[in-house]
Amino acid sequence: MNRVYLLASLMTVAAGSLCANPALNLTCNLTVTGVSVSSGVTGTNGCFQTSFINASAMDSLNWGASTMGSGQSGFGPAIYNNNLFDATVATRTATVNNDQIAVSTGGVGVTRVDDLAMFYEGPQTGWANADQTNIAYFPGHFNSASAAQTSPGGDALIADSSGAPLELSLLGQVSEPLLGIWFQIASLSGTNSLFVAEVQAFDKNGNPIGTYMLTEGGSYGSGGTCNSLYALYPSTPVPCNDSPYVGFYDPQGRINSVYISVFNPGNLSTPIGFAIDALQLDEAPEPRFRC
Repeated sequence: MNRVYLLASLMTVAAGSLCANPALNLTCNLTVTGVSVSSGVTGTNGCFQTSFINASAMDSLNWGASTMGSGQSGFGPAIYNNNLFDATVATRTATVNNDQIAVSTGGVGVTRVDDLAMFYEGPQTGWANADQTNIAYFPGHFNSASAAQTSPGGDALIADSSGAPLELSLLGQVSEPLLGIWFQIASLSGTNSLFVAEVQAFDKNGNPIGTYMLTEGGSYGSGGTCNSLYALYPSTPVPCNDSPYVGFYDPQGRINSVYISVFNPGNLSTPIGFAIDALQLDEAPEPRFRC
């Protein structure tokens, strides 16, 4: 059995009974200059529609993908304290369909983690705490391991524990104009905690295009620890899998970079740590000509 490792700065295990998650109460505000968001992109609450976000035309990047992938590369496995592909440097680069994406906080604090709390060791021992592996993990509200499997199975995330805004920027000439960029997001602190997420979009000259802000309300949020990931034998973990999507949509295809920040609802001046799931990009389709 491996030495115990904890991503202590990112998580707090809270006691309590496991129960079904109530529906999230989301409100969104889209402030854009000179942009009209297409019908069907957002729902009645102003938040992006999942059906639109999962459109087949989008390119998707799994952060855990190989760093040397053909046409697509990520940051590799979430190996604690021995990860040559971690993101704890000023800037790391990933590739989506040969378009390069730079990930930066302007300093340290970005790390590859997997979303899980329990690890399936086998039919004899069942589920064990993930801190008995060398996996860097965060037991959050993304999708996670829930069946008997020998691999961890949690979503591959990148976590920004620095509190500084995370920048995602396009490098070089993208193959097509970028219409949209999306990802699931959740704060790192607390348990079922509420948070506010903000995405600011800029064009290639650094001019602001607009801001998308999502606010969780009610008594239950998708931030921090997901308690149902901590299974008690013989139960299996139950992923919360309810972290909301945020991003930005510009039908004019001007997006060159976005800045991502997360706040506690009562303090919108001091950013806090957060994690994001797979990156999804929507590029304009290639023009078709008739002879």
